[in-house]
Amino acid sequence: MSMRGGKNRGRNWNQGGSGGRKFYDASSNYSEHDDRVDRNRDRNSGEIKRRVSFKPFNGGRHKGGPMISNIKIRAHLEDDEAMAGDGFEGGERKNFYKGNNKGFNQRRGSPIPRGRVIHKKRLISGPTSWFEVKIPFGHKYEKDFILRSLLNSIKPEIFIPHYWKVEDTAVSFFIEDFPAAEALQNIDRTIDLPDGRKMIVIVRNSTPKFQVNEQLKERMKLAMVKRYNPATKALNLEKFHADPDLSDIFCALFRPQILLAALDVIKENIPDLEALNLNNNKLNMLDHFKQMAVKVPTLKILYMAHNKIPYVTSLDSLKALNLVEINLEGNPLKERIKDQTVYVSEIRKRLPKIIKLDNIDLPPAIGFDVADDDTKLPVAKASFLCDAAGADIVRQFLEQYFIIYDSDNRQQLLDAYHEHAMLSMTVFNSPSQGSQQRLQRYLTHNRNLTSKRDLETRCRFLTMGRLPVVLFLSELPLTKHDPQSFVVDLTLFTPQLIVLTVTGVFKERRLAVMNEPYRSFQRTLVIVPSGGGFCIRNEMIHINNTTRIQDEKAFKEIPQAAIATPSVAPVPTAPVPVSVVGGPDDNTKLQMVQAMAVHSNMNLEWSRKCLEETNWDFERAGFAFSELHKQNRIPPEAFIKP
Repeated sequence: MSMRGGKNRGRNWNQGGSGGRKFYDASSNYSEHDDRVDRNRDRNSGEIKRRVSFKPFNGGRHKGGPMISNIKIRAHLEDDEAMAGDGFEGGERKNFYKGNNKGFNQRRGSPIPRGRVIHKKRLISGPTSWFEVKIPFGHKYEKDFILRSLLNSIKPEIFIPHYWKVEDTAVSFFIEDFPAAEALQNIDRTIDLPDGRKMIVIVRNSTPKFQVNEQLKERMKLAMVKRYNPATKALNLEKFHADPDLSDIFCALFRPQILLAALDVIKENIPDLEALNLNNNKLNMLDHFKQMAVKVPTLKILYMAHNKIPYVTSLDSLKALNLVEINLEGNPLKERIKDQTVYVSEIRKRLPKIIKLDNIDLPPAIGFDVADDDTKLPVAKASFLCDAAGADIVRQFLEQYFIIYDSDNRQQLLDAYHEHAMLSMTVFNSPSQGSQQRLQRYLTHNRNLTSKRDLETRCRFLTMGRLPVVLFLSELPLTKHDPQSFVVDLTLFTPQLIVLTVTGVFKERRLAVMNEPYRSFQRTLVIVPSGGGFCIRNEMIHINNTTRIQDEKAFKEIPQAAIATPSVAPVPTAPVPVSVVGGPDDNTKLQMVQAMAVHSNMNLEWSRKCLEETNWDFERAGFAFSELHKQNRIPPEAFIKP
């Protein structure tokens, strides 16, 4: 059949020349023999004439593209092993390009190179990566020779071979180290062997095969026996997969199935386990750790240092455990939180009972740990009294003080302050309040230490001395306080010192203003004895705008029936006046004697004697009575009443 037939051109690709030999057989394999006449050969000289054409091939019915344009040449490392005549380089190989390009046979003079095209798969480094190293036809050589050759070729990198296996003619083992795996991949066909060939080293991402069954659990149990300390109820599973007793079986705890199997072994054999060490086990995701609360409920100490735990939220799986100690050093989660305070706080959010973190004792947590559901918090009280005996003293002192303070003349407060008294005032002006509520008249005296930073300014805004203090108070706006809004905290009460804080509401008395603005105040007083009464040694005043609730309740009359009498320890029933301007008069002395008689249960004669010897200082007299009564130094006749 002529190759030049117009209509038949390009149709009979399966027919050869006149001999009828098929050039392309049905099995899609090209024949290496071509007995057709070469058109490019000169008929006279026999020389080959080379023709170069840039026209696309358009033979046959499929036009518009080069014949080889869609041929993809792939050569995988695993295919090399299967196609090689033996495991090492040597000899020319036919039909190298296979796979998806069946039937194409490289011809001489083709621009496609004859050399091998080897594409190595890129290794992936992950938190739990393992790598399989395979040496085709490595069975010909000793294990020591192969390992020594590999280690010498990748220096300074090193590796530890796990699960060495000889299968057919290939040798394989697994390693954990990613840099070592990359180094081994790069030395493929670079190691000379005794027979003059090159060693093929195939490295790929792969995890050793395993099967969770009773045999595996039994092997794990035998390995745990030597790792358990019954005295401390502690089990050490650090780097468990590298245990010599498990060298031929994959037992990595980062695999959830294997860890759960280990917990089953612990539950059956060590039900009272209190401490567990899981360091260096490549632990990553901890979702399956939720089972620990069921299988190891008595666990108190857990070590998980030098693992691959990525985020602190991964510890949510441990919330059900009552851990008191945990070690998370060497995990990525700790590197993500640079602030140690934040780190401790995040751990305690999930493990509130932790007292030791990363081998460091933690300070006690601020919070409530109510063990008993029946436990009730103490009843809230409007005021706090460290000593109920001081209730009347404080009440009368404040009554007399604010009566004078709310008057038109505050000069009478001179006797209420110590000769070396000190006073300071801070003001907070809320920007949300209207212009009427602004505290401009107080801001000029503001000694807020957050804004007054230099020592000279701080000293200048500190008022010292009795007369300067009273003059300072006299310059402030006239006021009227609401006694019903007072909240008093008596934090210290001794014969030598009284410390109290009073909080409440007052309004300014301005003649030109119909609705006087309300103010909130807090005054902390340090009170000391003086003559027959008490005086203020130090005072701090804070002025602020009132809240909505304070505005609603301020200066509202409270029905007498609604006033509840607080339940406190017995106090003197008779009033105990505390004079801030001088010593007690005869009427006051009589009242003090009667009050002392009720308070001490002594008769009037001994009550008067006690007050006279303490210079009519009721608090000193009460303190002296208590001390002498404890020592049984008060004679019996003091308690005999007519």
